[in-house]
Parts: sequence; C-alpha cells; structure tokens
Amino acid sequence: MSHVINSQLICSNYHQDYPLIEKGEGVYLYDKEGRQFIDTSGATAAVTHIGLGRNEVAEVLREQAATLPVHPTHIFYHEGLENYLKNLCEFAPEGFNRAWTISGGTEAVENSIKLAYQYHRSKGNRRTKVLGRWCSYHGNSLTALDVGGMHVRREFYTDLMVDHLHVSACHPYRRSAGLSLEEYEDQLIHEFREIVDQHGDNISCFVAEPVVGAALGAVAPTQNYFKRIAEICREKDILIVADEVMTGMGRTGRNFGMNHFGDHADIMALAKGISSGYFPLGAVIAHDRVYETIKASGAPFFSGQTYSCIPLAAAVGDKVLQIIQKERLVENADNVGQYLLEKMGELYELEAVGNVRGKGLFLGIEFVKNQKTQEVFDPNLRFSKIVEKHNFNNGLISYGGQGANLGQGGDQMLFAPPLILNKDQADEIVDKLKISIKQA
Repeated sequence: MSHVINSQLICSNYHQDYPLIEKGEGVYLYDKEGRQFIDTSGATAAVTHIGLGRNEVAEVLREQAATLPVHPTHIFYHEGLENYLKNLCEFAPEGFNRAWTISGGTEAVENSIKLAYQYHRSKGNRRTKVLGRWCSYHGNSLTALDVGGMHVRREFYTDLMVDHLHVSACHPYRRSAGLSLEEYEDQLIHEFREIVDQHGDNISCFVAEPVVGAALGAVAPTQNYFKRIAEICREKDILIVADEVMTGMGRTGRNFGMNHFGDHADIMALAKGISSGYFPLGAVIAHDRVYETIKASGAPFFSGQTYSCIPLAAAVGDKVLQIIQKERLVENADNVGQYLLEKMGELYELEAVGNVRGKGLFLGIEFVKNQKTQEVFDPNLRFSKIVEKHNFNNGLISYGGQGANLGQGGDQMLFAPPLILNKDQADEIVDKLKISIKQA
C-alpha cells in the first residue's frame, strides 16, 4: 500500500497492514490467505445486489467493450441505452418515464438537485436552497455533503459550503422519552412546516433517504412521515428527491425504498445496486411533471459528464436489472430480510444491543451501554469498530459506524448483504454476530 492516498474509506489507517482480497463468489469473499467471509456490508455500502462472480455480467461487459464502450454523445444516440432506460423506467413507479445515467451515487444526487433547480428556473423562479436532514448522507461532493447531515463526513469541508437548510432526522428509537410515535411525528412535521414557511419560496427541493443508511444504520421513518411531508411540499411546489442510492433496486424488499411509504417523490437518484458493482453506474429518474416542465421551456437539461449515458454502462445496468427481475431478488430481499430481522431479534438478549431495525435486506443494529436507558458508549471507545474487528475474525465483513444518537455519539452497524442471501446464510450471520458482540 505504498502508492494509495489513504482516505476515510480506503485504507484510512496509515500504520495498518490491510489484508489482501482475492476474489468473491455469491455472498462470500476470499482473501489471499484463503479465508472465507460472508460480506454482510455489500461491498461496504449496499452495492452487491446480485452477488459476486456473475459470469453473465462479465460477458456482457466484455461484448459491449469490444463493440462500442463510448461514443460521441453530442452526435449519436444508442439503441442499447434506449432499451435500458425504457426497462429502468418500467421498473420505477408510475409516471417516472425519463432517465439519465452517470457514474455513481454522488453524481446522481447532484444531478437530481440540478434538475430540481432547472425545474424552477423553467417556471421563472430562482430557488437556490435545498432542504436536507441532519444525520443523512447523500454523497461526497461539496454540494452533496452540504445537503447531507453526516457530521463525520462534512465537518472538515464546512468552510467551502453554502449552507443549505436542514431539519431533524426521523429516528423513532431516539425520540424523547414519553412521546408516542404520533406525537413524535407531529413534532417533526411542525419543524418541517416552520422552516418551509420561513424559506419556502427559496427552496427548490427536499432531499431524503427513504431509509437512512450509513449515517444512522437502517433507520426507517414513522409510517405517515413522508405522506405529510409531501403534502407540505406540494403546497409550496418543493420537489422531493428520493435518495435511493442505497435503498433502490430491491434492497428494502420493494423496487424502491419509497414504495414502503407512498410514491411521493418527484425525482429519484440511483446507484450502487443498479450495477451491483460490475461497473460505475448511477441514474436519475424524473417524474413526467418535472420533465415536461423543463421540456416546455425549450432548454435541455444543463448537465453532462464524460460517462453520462454510455453504452457500456447501459449494457451492464440492463443485465443486472434482468437478473434482479428473473431471479425475483426483490421478493427474496423481502422474505429473507424479514427472516433475518426476526433472527436478529435474538440479539436483544445481549445488553449491548439497543435496537434492531430496517426493511428487507437493509438492516441495522444500534449498540448501547444500557438497554433500558439507551445510554450510548463513550465515542472514544468506538464500540461498533470493536464488533467489526471481531466479526472479521469470525468470518463476517460488517460496516460499523458512529452517530446513531442523532449525531451525538452512538454506535451502529449497517447490514446490506447481496439480495441472493438465503436463510441458512442468515442463520450463520446471526450466530457469528452473537459471538462477536459477546467478545466485544
């Protein structure tokens, strides 16, 4: 590791020798020493939907690379791209009939925000603020970090930000003592209403993860939260951007995370599982009400990257989508995910497990020092990383993080294994987790 720039997620410790990975098959990883691991992180963060080692995807990648990987997009269009975008839009909720591909999740979110801005410009408005939520993560560009509210990722760069707006995260487990779920939801909606009343004429869009991933560890909102948010947004013509980078493409046991709470989005940002890691790919899908407004202005979407809408990415994305549908991986994520969530409930016998939660195969554990009081561990202890280390020694790859207590400390672990996971493998995950948490 003498040539890598050590970063937050890539060999971050200057003084650590990292084990060398060699190959992956299905839900398993194998290092250079021949050790086998179940990857419950999905390549750190919910990427490997169809599993590793799929030769049919590798063959599609080879064939398209040999035929036409890229082309002059300002001159030509490509039939393979059109077929893929058609299939992707058919997979999306009704009314989402226009899509556009780029290289990953950060670009997907950034371009969704640009699209929302242009929607308002097309109507003669200059709305310059984006409303996000604290304890969310939307990508690593300056704009995405600014809109996101994950302190550990954004604090170093705050001097370069333009201060987009934020409201509180919806984290039912961490609601104030004595509040019912209904009262807690009312509190959050009141806060949202207040900031919209104050800034509404300058807010272009509200960006939210349907189920919060890396920042909180698979936290779903109260059931009517997004419905009530959408009602306010419609009043003020604020678009809703659903960050489906982690939750999309079947991860939560539905095609998209928003399907659990009502299809209230105007724009969806996709990545990760959309290509299952076989090629850098992200996408933006726009509802007709957004696209038609921009089209009526006569101006094209003012954006574009080198790898936007290229045949190579479309070929891989289309093959992955075919596998998701043919092998009924959305249904499997729902069925095995419910089973795994129920099995993980056994972990409550351990004092350090405060909350088990999530949807489909997008699950999380929040660790606590005291189950009854929900007291968190000392952040300097980094308890989730201690569990992560023991998981590794026991044959599990997991993704531990901090900030679960609404950014005020707290340890969590996110689980996003491939959607091909079966119940025997789910049992193995829980058995190993019990051992690791006890050891920690």
